[in-house]
Amino acid sequence: MPELTSATPDLARGARELIRTCLAVTPADRVLVLTDLRTRYLAGVIAAEAHTVTSAGLAVIPDIADGYEAARREVGRVLDSHRPTVTVFAAADPGDLLAWDPTFWEHLERFGARHAHMPALDDVCLGVGMAVDYTRVARFTLGVKELLTGGRSLRITSATGTDLSLTCDPDRPWTPFTGLYQCGGQGGRLPQGEVFCTPLTADGILAVSVVGYPFNAETGLLAEPLLIEVARGAAVEVRHPDSVLERAVRDWLTEAPNGTLLGELALGTNRDLPTLTGNLLFDENVPGVHIAFGHPFPEYTGADWESRVHVDMVVERPSVRVDGGVVLDEGRYRI
Repeated sequence: MPELTSATPDLARGARELIRTCLAVTPADRVLVLTDLRTRYLAGVIAAEAHTVTSAGLAVIPDIADGYEAARREVGRVLDSHRPTVTVFAAADPGDLLAWDPTFWEHLERFGARHAHMPALDDVCLGVGMAVDYTRVARFTLGVKELLTGGRSLRITSATGTDLSLTCDPDRPWTPFTGLYQCGGQGGRLPQGEVFCTPLTADGILAVSVVGYPFNAETGLLAEPLLIEVARGAAVEVRHPDSVLERAVRDWLTEAPNGTLLGELALGTNRDLPTLTGNLLFDENVPGVHIAFGHPFPEYTGADWESRVHVDMVVERPSVRVDGGVVLDEGRYRI
């Protein structure tokens, strides 16, 4: 039995939505919450909620930032010990290493586990991002997916400097992530709410206020947007007043094949999330746009290439037109 943790009403509501709706935990399940010392309190709130439904364990692993291999070995050990049917990763992972480790997902598949991945969990993610009606989020997300399906021409603009034109292919599907992981083997990030594809091409300027892993923990919400010039579907220039950040992003995108290619175009669909916070785990789902350079998740998008780079970048309060029709107007849906 996990140590019972008292919580504010918002945190308790977020944990309840996570356990009862997103993961659909039943008395037949075995729940394991993986955490570390810095997020143990929030993980305790989640584990305590799970314990109101069924047996639940809380495992504290070594800090991933201090050494991935040691943390990964401990994750493997506790998974084999508990053999859970539901898992929650609620620990800090600044480089998002565990999510990109195929052996971790293969390990979960041995038990057919449903999984919530929360690598930058904080009070806002649990108390705001999870404290919403995810059945409603799922319904709206599927509606946005239907709206975008078949669209060919997109234009994204923002007051911060974005002006990007993209061409999509109906044969490259839009994929919805609803935040509902209710069947064995399902899993993904939470908070959630997005629809994404890989466009055929893109040209223009992208101005982003949040840069993803491995930069996000250090950069947060940028005071000045990072500008990326895009031509023929690839990043060709990076500009920012902070020359260290500018060089680091440029080097990361160019360090592996296909790292500069625009691999993901996504619209956040969780309308209960009010504004960007600087935490990518939360910000990807705020109504708006995020674009990733690098790996395109071809199993979802139908793209015919891969990369070991994947950097998400979030546009603040964008406007989006699809085939001339307004979908988003300064971060608000007009549908």
